[in-house]
Parts: sequence; structure tokens; C-alpha cells
Amino acid sequence: MNTNDVKSAKRVLTILQYFAQTKAPASLSQISAALGFPKSSCLALLDTLEGEGYAHQAGGRYYLTRRWFNEARVIAEHDQLTARIRPVLEELRESLRETLILAQRSGDQVVYLDVAEPERIVRFTARTGERKPLHAAASGRALLAAMAPAERDELIARMPLSRFTDRTPTTREQLRKALEEGDRRGYHVNLGEHQADTLSVAAPLVLYGTPYALTVGAPLERAKPRVREIGRMLVDAAEKLAAEADSASA
Repeated sequence: MNTNDVKSAKRVLTILQYFAQTKAPASLSQISAALGFPKSSCLALLDTLEGEGYAHQAGGRYYLTRRWFNEARVIAEHDQLTARIRPVLEELRESLRETLILAQRSGDQVVYLDVAEPERIVRFTARTGERKPLHAAASGRALLAAMAPAERDELIARMPLSRFTDRTPTTREQLRKALEEGDRRGYHVNLGEHQADTLSVAAPLVLYGTPYALTVGAPLERAKPRVREIGRMLVDAAEKLAAEADSASA
């Protein structure tokens, strides 16, 4: 694989994120300065996007076209994984009135595949594509627990165990103890280990041999008394989804 191709792909994604954040047209100079790209490289990328119908310009200012939205919508509508799990996330969100997340492991991080937030002013805010450290997230520990023991031990041995709060597990022994406790319960709990004022609860979900995590994120003080209730609901939902997937593939 050509390294320049990889760099260009990443820069295109960065341009997309730039417009998602600014929500306004911008000149080549503005984009180049904001992203730290050489003007020549930035111009080449914008020209390519414009030529393929993904960007347009007026008065020397660029903006992205609705082609991104149209194609993303088609892709999302045919995502079989989220189509299967999204109704469960929404049902749990309505029952618990907290944020529901579907997560998967990517290296030594958690990546959020889908998020369903409640209509509450004070809530755990998350976004699709967001990443969290495995060791300091309930979803991460649920995903670690679903791995084969030898593979998990190898990953833990080389993972950076950064401290985020005074509750973060920062040694291999602390992390393994947390995993054992979660295995005994059937669900994993993070009480202020990544952000001091939030908690998360997660249950492992294995579909077609691939581990995922069903996760609830919530303000710590509000949801702490409900951890056991939340955990059992997640375990029940994960078991039901796994059973339905097994029946469909039988």
C-alpha cells in the first residue's frame, strides 16, 4: 500500500470533519491553515472532491455537497448490524432514559459503532466513531472479556494503562481484577474511571463470532444506584440478540 495514498485518505476525512465542525464555507487559505496542510496538497484534494461531486465552491469558498449525505444514508440504511441492534438500543434508551452505545474493539481502543441518546438535558454525550481506552471503559473491559484468554493476555501485556482519574486501573493486576469481577457479575462497570462524573455499564455481545459491547453511559450520581438493574437489562438484551442471531443462521 502506498503511504501517500493512506495520508491522502486521512486528509480527506480530516476535511470532512473540518466542515462538520465549522458548518460554513471556507477558502483554501482558511482550510489549509486550520488543518496544517500545505496549500498545494489541500488544493489537490479539494479539486478532486469537487471533480467527483463531493465539494463545490462559490466566490472562492469551498463547501461539501449533499452527495456525502445521500451516500451515507444509503450505506446506513443497509447496515445489517445496526439495523438488527438499533431497535434494542432505542428500547433500552426509552426504558432507562440514559445513553445506549454499541461498541467494538479496534486495537487497544473502543470504537462506538452506534449511539442512542435520551432527550434529557443532563446526559452522557457520545458520538458514533468516538474512541475510548479499553482499560478505562466498561465497554472496553466487556470486549476484553470476550476475547480468547491468550490473545487477551498478549494485548494487556502491551497496552498503555494511562491514568485519567484517581480511579483508573493503571496496573495489569488492577485491570485483571476488574475483568474477573465483571466476569462474575456478567457485566462490567466503570465508576468514574475515565471521566470522574460519569459511569458506564457494559455487557459482552457475540454475534457471528465477533465480540461487541452493549453499553449504558450516564451521570455517575444519578445512575449509580441503578447499576445492577442496568447490568441485568444489558445482559438479558445481549443474550436475546445472540440467540436470535444463532436461530437466523441455523
